[in-house]
Amino acid sequence: MGAFSDRSIKALVVTGQNYRKHEGGSDPGFGIQVTAQGTKTFFYQYTHQGKRRFLRLGIYPDTSLAEARKKARAAYALVNQGIDPQEEAQSKAQAARRLGTVRQMQEAYIAHLESKGTRSVGEIKRALDKDALPLIGDCPACDVAAEHIKQVLYRLISRDAEVGANRLRSYLHSLFTFGIQHDNDPRSVGATVLFGLNINPVDAVPRNAAAESVGERVLSWEEIRIVWNATTLHLPQRLAVRLLLATGGQRPGEVTRAHWSEFDLDARVWWLPAARAKNKHDHGIPLTPLALSVLEEIRQVYPCVEYIFPARNSPEGKKPWSASTLPQGVQEFCRASGMEPWVPKDIRRTVKTRMGEVGIPKLYRDMVQNHIQNDVSTRHYDRYDYLPEKRAALEKWCARLEEEVKTSPPSPSPNPTPGPRP
Repeated sequence: MGAFSDRSIKALVVTGQNYRKHEGGSDPGFGIQVTAQGTKTFFYQYTHQGKRRFLRLGIYPDTSLAEARKKARAAYALVNQGIDPQEEAQSKAQAARRLGTVRQMQEAYIAHLESKGTRSVGEIKRALDKDALPLIGDCPACDVAAEHIKQVLYRLISRDAEVGANRLRSYLHSLFTFGIQHDNDPRSVGATVLFGLNINPVDAVPRNAAAESVGERVLSWEEIRIVWNATTLHLPQRLAVRLLLATGGQRPGEVTRAHWSEFDLDARVWWLPAARAKNKHDHGIPLTPLALSVLEEIRQVYPCVEYIFPARNSPEGKKPWSASTLPQGVQEFCRASGMEPWVPKDIRRTVKTRMGEVGIPKLYRDMVQNHIQNDVSTRHYDRYDYLPEKRAALEKWCARLEEEVKTSPPSPSPNPTPGPRP
């Protein structure tokens, strides 16, 4: 038979028995097998170490004649080098099975974050599950290129979720960095799954800096008075804002997810554990009389519960507020009152700024807000808790705060509406 063509292959008859046809062209060993049922399969016949062997190249027409010929020539080149094409194909298949997908890499990454106690692990997993895995989850991690990342992020940008796209880009960058470090970790020697990454494909995709800006909102003393006394802000959320202010501007999530067991009311200290602190450092927050009075009000609203702000769907208080409860309440309050919009984390900046006005040195303001100094002495040697200094700073701050919030100005909204219940 001469060189194969699509016409000659289609003309091969089905005889009810298996038979093979070898091409008489320039590719020795290249042929096609026709089964009794009519399936036509390309093959390459060769001899390795004195034994005749056959390598399947693909079923026609799913595998085209040109593709099969290319594979046959590649196999021929291996045979000339003394390599068995079948063994080479099996070796590559095993390597491919060992290369982990993006989905497998994410599972390992999420487990790693959970073992570290990362607070945002749930948010990271939700974002990757929703917007990344549907497109690239089943791809080998090493095959993902910048173009794939662009397509993933474009889906969010096309929905006008540019901030969300930046967040997802950050999560993906950390995910692929984890994959690179996993493969290079000596503890991964002998691992059943590797990811085969040499570069991070997210590096080549720029972050949209124009989509986000550093927060600048600082509440004035008048705005602090309005918020402190605002009946248009649902009572539990108003108390949460008061506690943010009275404890020196702690992080909103650290306040709204606080557990009563963290509060030593006899010693008048709130001990924020390292596991819940953003910087993973234990943090002692002295409780002033103003902070204690706010806590007492909270206790009256939510008696006999574990978390000081229990979730609405947790009647026994075994779950805290979700991350969106307070921001949504503040958003509704600003809309109803006409106040310039702000978010709970702006309280932290506000307190830091107003404390400076009161005359509290930056060193003590940083200590109150658990901003750890990065010098060697602080990181490795200084284990003093500075509770007396922090207490003095907070008492000075709360004295001014109490004075400022005593008188409530008229509500800026003639027809206030209540905020949402948490």
